[in-house]
Amino acid sequence: MTKEIDGFISDLPTGCITESDIFTDTGALLCPKMTIMDQKMIDSLSHYKGRIHAIVSCEGTSDETSKYNTYINNLKPDEDYSIEFEDSFKQYAVESLSMLYSNLEDVEGLTSGVKELGNKVCEIIDNSKELSINLSKLKVCDEYTYKHSVDVGTMAGVLAKALGESSEFVRDITVAGLLHDIGKEKIPNEVLNKPSRLTDDEFIVIKTHPVHGYNILRDTTSITEEIRQGILNHHENVDGTGYPRGLRGSQIGKMAEIISIVDVYDALVTKRSYKDAKTPAQAIEIMFTMSNKFNKEYFKAFLSIVNIYPNGSTVTLSNGDQAVVLKQNRAYPLRPIIKSITKKLVVDLATNHDYLATVIVA
Repeated sequence: MTKEIDGFISDLPTGCITESDIFTDTGALLCPKMTIMDQKMIDSLSHYKGRIHAIVSCEGTSDETSKYNTYINNLKPDEDYSIEFEDSFKQYAVESLSMLYSNLEDVEGLTSGVKELGNKVCEIIDNSKELSINLSKLKVCDEYTYKHSVDVGTMAGVLAKALGESSEFVRDITVAGLLHDIGKEKIPNEVLNKPSRLTDDEFIVIKTHPVHGYNILRDTTSITEEIRQGILNHHENVDGTGYPRGLRGSQIGKMAEIISIVDVYDALVTKRSYKDAKTPAQAIEIMFTMSNKFNKEYFKAFLSIVNIYPNGSTVTLSNGDQAVVLKQNRAYPLRPIIKSITKKLVVDLATNHDYLATVIVA
């Protein structure tokens, strides 16, 4: 028999199976549907004292358990509606940036072409069903400069839109992201692509690229000063430890603060001649340790849109279980809702007390 509960955790019948997700009164997920509410599970949820609304099956334990097992076996991951580039667009993006970056003398042509590319990126963002990022669906090519520029421009646009910025701002920050490293065209290749650790003097040279980028674009009227400042300041940190000017907090500007977050993330997950790529999870862990360098509001919003473990991916848990990712936990990106293949359980890694010490290891 199906029963509707409008009350408290203590009102859930022992042994029932949830037919709906159960949320707190603030909208946080307590447990996913098709959870067996044995006494251990009820005890683990009893810390929540607010009201709940749930639909549960509470008769015929053996039949319901069979139903639960059938449900688990047939359960499919949520669709991954993150931003995706078609192969034809990837080719267009690479060819466009390659051509535009090769002719810095024609700054008006450069900015005009990048704005056209930025408009196409924004069109893809606008037509996407979900504001989320799965980098495997954006990968343009293995060439670092163009891949990184497109990734940063796209992610900056997505993050700005997720933050509720205007369409004009989203277009402008996408252009700024596409151009943010244009100043590296002025850095000698032997320094830029050095396969070993940079010397102090070489790092000083690298740190000039934001200024070079600003100067390349300084006299063009086809982009705004805000875009130029976004390019100039994208390596500044809110704690004052960045470069080239050691700016702090609001001195940096919204555009640069957003670009700095996606720039660090993409740099970490991309392989270079002098370093291996980090996994998305490793990158986020590293970024947590340096979060004092980011605008906290923007960093929190970024965590809510990045799919570290995409829906449908297979993962290994620290307890040895193999699992399939079913759904993202936007507030806890490292702890999605998974289906344990080993134990045939649906587990919300963010809320299930039996799994609070369990992490995804691969």
